[in-house]
Amino acid sequence: MARAARQPVLWWWLTTKLPKRWSRCWRAGCELTGAVDPAQVVRLPAHDVLPFENLSPHPDVQEQRAAALWKLATGAVSILIAPVEAAALKLFDRDYYAGLAVTLRRGEEVDVEVLTGHLASVGYTQMDLVEMPGQFTRRGGILDVYSPESDRPVRIEFFGDEIETLRNLIRKRSAPNRGLDEAQFLPLTETPVTERLLAAVHGRLSRQRVELAGEDDEMAAELAAAGGVSGLSGVGIFLRCGRGG
Repeated sequence: MARAARQPVLWWWLTTKLPKRWSRCWRAGCELTGAVDPAQVVRLPAHDVLPFENLSPHPDVQEQRAAALWKLATGAVSILIAPVEAAALKLFDRDYYAGLAVTLRRGEEVDVEVLTGHLASVGYTQMDLVEMPGQFTRRGGILDVYSPESDRPVRIEFFGDEIETLRNLIRKRSAPNRGLDEAQFLPLTETPVTERLLAAVHGRLSRQRVELAGEDDEMAAELAAAGGVSGLSGVGIFLRCGRGG
């Protein structure tokens, strides 16, 4: 069906448990038949909390949803399996989710400050030593990033703003360490947390209209600078459920 339609097919369920079980069955079936690449059978989980419960979804759920929505936006999904709660939730446009991940290529120029800021906004945590997915560390012109769904971290070595080398970070000295031409870092949250976004949420909660485009960017920045913005639990659910038009 997915091959004939030439677009993603949505397979939705009324319960939240069956999609997880059936996603494994679908991948196994695709692997045996070769009808669809098993990697393009993707599960979109529902949030494990309700909107306005003043709670944030579990980090694993946020990570799975962010990766699934990014794959869907970039055309890397043939079959999307989701419970009805996830399928019915209002989403942002395709470009929004397509911009969550970062792809780096050897030889290109990148602003390291902008890159680390983006990683932090999509859920990565800066650490002294990278040990688990979702972490990154920076030491001068060396940046180590551990992307979810990756086997090991990637080390990015800069010469100024230019990416000089990309390679997998392997602890064992005897193991071969091949260079990479490119590396991709998936998001851990579908709602990047930035000061502008938090300022907009603050404005909405205080019955002010704050847009994140054009001249109203200055208003969001002023609200953030005024110290009236703080982290809000469940901010991503609030934005999608409360977004008009």
